[in-house]
Formats: sequence, structure tokens, C-alpha cells
Amino acid sequence: MLISTYDIINWLALPEGDREPNAKLEAIAKAVQEFCCSVTGRQLEAKHYSTDPEHCYLDGKGERYLYLPQYPVSYIASINVDNERVFAASTLIDSSDYVYYSSGKVYNDYGRFYKGRRNILVDYIAGYAPVVGGTCNSAVSTYPIPSDLKQVMIEMTAEAFKEGLTAVHSIAGNEAQPGRFVNMMRNKSFWSQVLNFHSNYATQTLDE
Repeated sequence: MLISTYDIINWLALPEGDREPNAKLEAIAKAVQEFCCSVTGRQLEAKHYSTDPEHCYLDGKGERYLYLPQYPVSYIASINVDNERVFAASTLIDSSDYVYYSSGKVYNDYGRFYKGRRNILVDYIAGYAPVVGGTCNSAVSTYPIPSDLKQVMIEMTAEAFKEGLTAVHSIAGNEAQPGRFVNMMRNKSFWSQVLNFHSNYATQTLDE
């Protein structure tokens, strides 16, 4: 997870006797993180993407650059460009021939990413480092969660806890029958501010 129950307990200012590991807080925190991912259209926690059909196989646009769908990018293991979609060793781009940025932009120094449908395969690590033992696991990602996003997630979890919600109640539901979490967001100024804040971290279409 990107936030720890210790952070939440501190924010709630619970007395010492209530500072033991709390399964309910952990469940709500996980639901909050999933909700944030849904709202932003991103997988916020760091993950290794190697064969993910949605996030690894990309369309070439004939440009010298492309954007990876998940970010911040900590590491790229390999890039294959193959219009036959075999992705053998012969279709690898040498790692010295491209540079990448945390934003997900990859620039090809010596050629173009040929036009094609799902003709590019990228093996990479992207997302914010999870919290393990109270600290960010830099072995997973070199990017800790931004402090403003972390604080909002802590406050979301704390507010949900005080409202008496469970992880089940926190699920977004659907348009016809939205979950209690969504209803609460619509009806209270704190939650509407949360939704506005998350737009800053939403996936955007990036151009050169």
C-alpha cells in the first residue's frame, strides 16, 4: 500500500491503547487506494509491467517518441518494435539508443517507433513506491508517493473510518446504484474537494 495504518492512526490522534494494528483501517486504506486509482485512471502503486496487454503492448505512431501509459517510470528493462508481433531478440532496441523520463516519455535517438497496432512491447517499472515497515520501499520504485497525494489518501481513510464505513461500503458501485463512498463525496464539501484534487493526478493525453 502507499500509506500505512500508522500514518492514519497518527492523523486520527488515537490514544496509545488504540494504536495496535487495525484490520478495518487497513481494509479501508486499500479501498481508498483502489478508488484513487479508478478516479485518476492510473495504477498509482509501483508495479513491474512485462506482458500486461493494456500497459505493455503499444501502438507505434511513426514518431521518435512514445509515452508509456503508467508513470512515474523508474526503469525500462527492454523495448521491442516488431510489426509481426513476434518480439524476438532481433527486434530489441539497444538500451543505449533511447532515453526515458519519469513522465513516461521515451525518446528514440536513432530512429522512429514504426507505425503499427500493438507492435511495441515495453518491459518497465512504473508507479510510486509502496510503504513497507513505515518507509517507502526504494527497491521497488525510486519515486515515493507525493506528499500532497499521500496526505489526501490519509484524510480520505480517516474520514471514511469516522463515518463508520467499511471497505465494502467504500466500493464505488455503478452509475445506477453508486456506492456509499461516492454518495458521501457528492454530499460533503470535503469529498468534493478530494475529487477536484485527484484531477491533478489523472491520466492525461501527452503530446510532444
